[in-house]
Amino acid sequence: MKIQFNIFLIGLLLFCSGSLMAQKNVSDTLAYIKKFETNKEKYIGRKFSLLLKDMTQLQPKKSKSDIKDDPNNPLPSTLFTFSDKDINSGNEVTLVVKWKTDSTPTTPIEFSEQEHNYRFTVSERNFFEKKIIKDIVVYKQ
Repeated sequence: MKIQFNIFLIGLLLFCSGSLMAQKNVSDTLAYIKKFETNKEKYIGRKFSLLLKDMTQLQPKKSKSDIKDDPNNPLPSTLFTFSDKDINSGNEVTLVVKWKTDSTPTTPIEFSEQEHNYRFTVSERNFFEKKIIKDIVVYKQ
């Protein structure tokens, strides 16, 4: 009986600690995202997964890539927004990530963006996580 009670307490503690680490609401999206631009030296030359990991309070909701026909640099940058509004609507906080040049095929991301109406899905997250950040710019349209 004592073992079952201890297991119950440990489970309860794990559940509570997980809920405390859940995303919190951000009252000022621009100020929150600007912090990452201010500290961009921490992210330049590193994988995008680090930036996503550090965005504990707010994750991108939409993404739109700037896809080019240049075989040396087919994906120079991607825009990330943080609301469910249309990606092209005005007055949105936008995080622009410029990518280090690579020759990764862009076909998967082109298809995914069109298929999911620019929502930042798990497949897109998996695609971008490995990409290396060249620069970060934040603005409000």
